[in-house]
Amino acid sequence: MEWIYRGFETSLLALSLGLGLAALASLGPPREPEASLAVTLPMISVTASQ
Repeated sequence: MEWIYRGFETSLLALSLGLGLAALASLGPPREPEASLAVTLPMISVTASQ
């Protein structure tokens, strides 16, 4: 039973590490926008523009 909790803890640690790295990467120098991007999924709509 302990291996279930260990696996759950490991996956949460990996998720928090990935989110932390993504946050640090987004703090980099500002980039010039190249183009606009729009993605629409059944329940999610994401739009990025210059």
